[in-house]
Amino acid sequence: MYLHKKIIALLGACICMMATPLTSMASTDTIKEVRIIIDLQSDGNDVEASVTTDSNMYYVDDVTVIRGADINWTDDDAHILKVRLKADHNNTFSDGTLKKRISVSGASGTLADCTSNGWDITAYIALDVFSGYDIIVRDLALSDLEWDEMNGIARWNAAGDSDKYEVQLFCGSQSVTSVLKTEETSFDFSDHITKSGSYTYKVRAITDSLLKGSWKKSDSWHVNPKDAENISSGGSADTLTGPGDLRSGKWIKDDKGWKYRTDNTYTVSNWQYINGNWYYFNESGYMVTGWVNWKDKWYYCGDDGAMDINTKTPDGYRVGNDGAWTGA
Repeated sequence: MYLHKKIIALLGACICMMATPLTSMASTDTIKEVRIIIDLQSDGNDVEASVTTDSNMYYVDDVTVIRGADINWTDDDAHILKVRLKADHNNTFSDGTLKKRISVSGASGTLADCTSNGWDITAYIALDVFSGYDIIVRDLALSDLEWDEMNGIARWNAAGDSDKYEVQLFCGSQSVTSVLKTEETSFDFSDHITKSGSYTYKVRAITDSLLKGSWKKSDSWHVNPKDAENISSGGSADTLTGPGDLRSGKWIKDDKGWKYRTDNTYTVSNWQYINGNWYYFNESGYMVTGWVNWKDKWYYCGDDGAMDINTKTPDGYRVGNDGAWTGA
């Protein structure tokens, strides 16, 4: 009986580029050659195809699988890998960066066709291994990359099949960090933003099976010297980004609320004394407002998170000098 095999193509997979200047006077922002490297792995039943890159000159905008008939290929039933690349920043593809300048390695296949308008290239690659296989497209595409300019936190939307992410920070064209990993859809770069400049970050999704999606790059964020000092130091006495003084730690805000970080750790399921006030942080590390039950006593935290002391709460209950409800 014929065993129906499958090949998994990584949606949004990356392209590796090699640019070779023709002369010493050639512009460094012109892409003259592109080398597409495809990695194939098989467990006997499934075949996984991935493409990777570390290039900053362009990025992969889309990867899909189509039939040969879609581009009038000689084998109408052949599976074609359609890869669209976009030039990054001020880079452009030269007029000669078409079939004669694009090479495919890592897998046996043929560059069926390609088109370009100078800012992007669409390459159609017919892989021999595709013949007779079913195709499953795996979605690891990322979207909505943004900066929290108050705190230096990078955020993005989750990719459908991802288990974790790899991120890297850049200042201009220079890398500030190595490639770092996180299981969250955000990363705190504040410790690395120590000087003025234009900051970007790139991020890609990966799975438990080590499949990797495409690198996606954020928009540039220009940081001036004063902002860099405040972000890297956690703020100053006259710069507040949260409900409290930042001198002993740093307030971090996301779409769920406020957290507090000291020495690269967050206060969790406990009280934190900050600039003369007590604040309570729940099991997820977020600041709590309202009533808190702690060791069989009730305490009240106002709208700013600070615990009330020796006063009457908004709902009419009395708390003592230690902040605990007196029963009155």
